Amino acid sequence: MGECIVSLRGWHPALAMAELSALFPNGNVRPLSSPRLAQIDGEKNAAEFSISAGIEAVFTNGVHIKWSGHEDLLDNVDQYLEHNSHEGGSCAVHAWKHGQGIDGCSRTKLAGNIGGLLSRMDATIDLENPDTTFGLLLDEHSQTVTFGWLLNHGPTGDSSTERRASQRPFFKPVSLEPRLARLAVNLACGPLSNGACLDPMTGTGGFTIEAVLSGRGAVGIDLDQGMIEGAKANLAWSGSDSNPFVYGDATDIQSVLSENAIDTFAGVVLDPPYGRNSQGSIDHQELLNKTLSSAMEVVHGGLALILPTEHRSQVLTRPLETYERPALKHTSWESIEGMLNETGWVYKNAWYVSVHGSLGRVIVYATNAPRG
Repeated sequence: MGECIVSLRGWHPALAMAELSALFPNGNVRPLSSPRLAQIDGEKNAAEFSISAGIEAVFTNGVHIKWSGHEDLLDNVDQYLEHNSHEGGSCAVHAWKHGQGIDGCSRTKLAGNIGGLLSRMDATIDLENPDTTFGLLLDEHSQTVTFGWLLNHGPTGDSSTERRASQRPFFKPVSLEPRLARLAVNLACGPLSNGACLDPMTGTGGFTIEAVLSGRGAVGIDLDQGMIEGAKANLAWSGSDSNPFVYGDATDIQSVLSENAIDTFAGVVLDPPYGRNSQGSIDHQELLNKTLSSAMEVVHGGLALILPTEHRSQVLTRPLETYERPALKHTSWESIEGMLNETGWVYKNAWYVSVHGSLGRVIVYATNAPRG
């Protein structure tokens, strides 16, 4: 085990922090002076780093300090490199910023200076294909600098943009964007070793696709055979030849699953089909209540429930307080809390995500109630 500093993506730092804590429940995750930075105890090669939707970069042996000028920073980096060498391989320096960075601080100049320090330590500089990359992050919010050797060469573009729901062969306008679907799966299920993901209202397959692509076991259920076929096509388009989709009723999950699949799920993800009632004449409230109850029978872990809401201003740095929660589109918070209590789920937190000027979503996180 060792300490890492994690840089989070800016689209929703609070959700990214929650995802990090779920993926590393024993990692002693601690927020640093910026909402987009955290410290964690963990193996630097843990697969969970690579499957996260919210992690931008990982400093495997990082240092986080207040900005106090170029000379002081270079002195600190020099001391760091004396104790954390490049280990003989080729290396490069990658400098980036959160927000506007730090006034009077030149990333280009600092990267060149650090490259000079590495060269004087007999490192081979290779900007095209380095063995290792030294990272330097300037954070506007906290006026801090984070530096150290990076896992997997540091920040890259968000790969979920290549899997946008609108590009799939089977697309519905209400489909979740992949990064939110991936985050919900990770929030509900935790570490890969916990077990599989249950997606009992799979629709176009977004949650199940993200679970499969991240290396999890998964089962996606839908009562509409057309949705099952479309979800299969979407998963194949995403690059997987697996077939985790099953025709069945979300309100009676045990009858859908094979006997050896029951009681093996680490989490359940739900984006209820309010615009499309695939369960025939059953009322939306009753459908959700029965699905939550049915999932309780086979899941030992978390629940990520996504609900449409009225628009409100973003809260990106923390979960929503009760008084900040937006009005739900098709139900009430009182009803949701009552369903969770009635079916045995324990509410933990909720976060708001803006969709457009008249629509938002909340991600509600709950866990199984303690059992005697």
